[in-house]
Amino acid sequence: MPAARRPKPTDERPLISTTSILILSGFLIGVTVGKIVAEDLSPYVLACGLSGFLAYIALDVAATRREEDAAAEEIRFVQGRLDRHVNSMNTPAPQQPLTSRVDEENLPSLEELLAQLPSPEPVEARKENAEVGAL
Repeated sequence: MPAARRPKPTDERPLISTTSILILSGFLIGVTVGKIVAEDLSPYVLACGLSGFLAYIALDVAATRREEDAAAEEIRFVQGRLDRHVNSMNTPAPQQPLTSRVDEENLPSLEELLAQLPSPEPVEARKENAEVGAL
């Protein structure tokens, strides 16, 4: 599977919005139905209004399809990243034999280690030190 790339958002603004097309189309159809234009221009104005309405529908369908494609591309991108992450977590690390760096023959015995520890103070000496520190 090829590497997925995040889709780039387009920040282009259209010259005229689809809502403006719908409003102007409705105005032309209303002018025709209201008999405000001359009888000889009425079919042409009505045709312009209806063609604008059809253009609005077509542009809306195209925008919806474009948004669905962008959402599907984003989902593919996230799935690709998630697959790479899960696969990297499931791949076992190469096994290396454990090597001992300690020379076991020269290890000190437990008795030698205990002999190196400082001897504990008697209980009375600890009490006297605590009383001196409290003053």
